Amino acid sequence: MSNNRGDTEPEQQPLSPSAACLTTTLNSRTEHRVEQATILDAFTQACPETAGTTQGRPVLSALLDELADHQLIELPRTRDGWDNAQPPLPRWLRLPAPAKATEPREARTAPLMWRRELSWASAIKLTTAQTETLKTINRWLRDTDGDTHRRAVIPMRERSLEIFGDEKRLDALTTTTLFAPGRLTLTTMFTERIPPPLAYERVGSGGTVLVIENSDTFATVSTLLAQDPGRVGYVAFGGGHAFEASVTRIANLRGVTDIAYYGDLDDDGLTIPQRANASGTASGLPPIRPALGLYRLLLQQNIQGPAPKRVDPLAAERRVSWLPEPLRHPAANILTAGNRLAQEATGTALLQQDHSWRDDL
Repeated sequence: MSNNRGDTEPEQQPLSPSAACLTTTLNSRTEHRVEQATILDAFTQACPETAGTTQGRPVLSALLDELADHQLIELPRTRDGWDNAQPPLPRWLRLPAPAKATEPREARTAPLMWRRELSWASAIKLTTAQTETLKTINRWLRDTDGDTHRRAVIPMRERSLEIFGDEKRLDALTTTTLFAPGRLTLTTMFTERIPPPLAYERVGSGGTVLVIENSDTFATVSTLLAQDPGRVGYVAFGGGHAFEASVTRIANLRGVTDIAYYGDLDDDGLTIPQRANASGTASGLPPIRPALGLYRLLLQQNIQGPAPKRVDPLAAERRVSWLPEPLRHPAANILTAGNRLAQEATGTALLQQDHSWRDDL
């Protein structure tokens, strides 16, 4: 991992809205092993704006990897558990065993008077922890009834702190069955997710946003493109994993018709743009494509270093599927060998001398 990915080592990112919706939809199923047809159906319900489009398969692949990283699903570990398209999708997955209720249903629900917004709670089986969570929300809904000031829509972490005394509690709750279809929504609590800021430089009048993962390369590329931007209108600083959420800020930039990404050639560097693409397409943004010329030039540099871990061949196949076909094999070899290529290998001197990286921008 690059030592300036986002300038500091990030904590694990909260689930993206699309991944949170997908996991709650999957968890509303009764089976422990979920077959591909059911996975696709759940994806259609969770992401109707993306399912069925050319971005459907790559977006679903990225969302499933995100859920697996959060240990919310278990993906197949052998090749026969995956189909043969690109990127490969699992033929099945496993869901965690459901939590068991610790007290009889009658004892839990009989004394509770749910608000109209939570009336669904009386018809389902709840654990003790879930009941306590809903009671807290129930009290907040009661205490704010008719108060337009307290029920104004505010950022999710502010509302989470107000209701639970913990600004990150709602981040965790959105991944649970309490947020399954027909149950809790952020709208119920008059709140919304706020994407982090996106730093960028305006370098020209074109419709392309070029996103650079790390800060030093962002500075180099911004300076060089300011002199001759071609079709690039903006150079944005991805900031590592932060870009998975800040990508939606691109919608605020004028005239954007194309998004290109350039990052490290390692597990994280290839995961970030694919997860950002899932969030971006859900927000109506153009698909995020690799900056081909920059990646091609990076692969020509023999400055490989050790990665934190060796990537399993199956995982490597999914990571590199985002790259153009001619670059997939050499990129996969780097990952499975336990190595990485930092984007800083295409430094200022090289980018000044070799202009081939501008060809697809």
